[in-house]
Amino acid sequence: MDGLDPISYVETTFGIALKKVGRDEWAGPCPWCGGNDRFHVWERGNYWCRPGPGHCGAEGWVDKLAGKDAPTAEQRLEWRVAKLERQHQEHEQRLSRLEEMARCKDHIRYHEALTDEAREYWWSEGITDESIERYLLGWCPRCPTYPESPSYTIPITRHDVLQNIRHRLQRPNGSGKYRPHRAGLGNSLYLADLLDEPRESIIVTEGEKKAIVSTQSGFPAVGVCGKRSFKREWIPLFDSVQVVYIALDPDATESAFRLGALFNGRARVARLPAKLDDMIVRFGANSDDIEAYLRTARPVKVG
Repeated sequence: MDGLDPISYVETTFGIALKKVGRDEWAGPCPWCGGNDRFHVWERGNYWCRPGPGHCGAEGWVDKLAGKDAPTAEQRLEWRVAKLERQHQEHEQRLSRLEEMARCKDHIRYHEALTDEAREYWWSEGITDESIERYLLGWCPRCPTYPESPSYTIPITRHDVLQNIRHRLQRPNGSGKYRPHRAGLGNSLYLADLLDEPRESIIVTEGEKKAIVSTQSGFPAVGVCGKRSFKREWIPLFDSVQVVYIALDPDATESAFRLGALFNGRARVARLPAKLDDMIVRFGANSDDIEAYLRTARPVKVG
């Protein structure tokens, strides 16, 4: 490698720029299949193209790359065309699934099937009868994507159009408590209709139940289904909001600040001692307590 370290060698040989993403890990476009950050190189000398659709999956040691040429312009063009065709096909399939979901009435059936036991579950989570009715919360005897367990159901809608149903499993199998009604539809922002009118502030929290509990307690909130599930395409929905409070779970501080940076100086990160719904339901936090935590939320620096 002519005395070059592995990072410099890869950048010099293939004309790509790598960005440091870990203590001894760098990432950038793959020399052979492109992308943005799928190609990882470690300072000890190994490399790996992260697997995924259209990824070449190459891996090995940098010192074995001598004489290995980058793809030709013709090869890159073929890969770009194949990628665009695959993306178009995936887009058409997703649109078809969304259209089917919009016609689905299962959430109504699940709401009407609520048993006394299921209502007690929602009550135990701090959710009132009014919210159960408003958000059409329900119960399903067999989760469609995990039939081994009944589930508590949360319809995800936008302007009264069903986008998916979140199933909270009664008997999780160890690989997660939640399942979608139909796979392949992607994530949706819960209670996004709250963003249709100008607001002084809104809370972004982690999970649909937290969004419900916060909103019914007088603090309007939208929910994401995981600390890294927020989509940049949702940012314009917040245009009429003056301040965005990020209130993820206590173990997600880094993700909270990363999310807050997307809002161009309008975001504040609330450092909560417990999960937002637990603070209200388990520990009895009142409006004054929540307002105090929001007042001390840390602004997210821009740039």
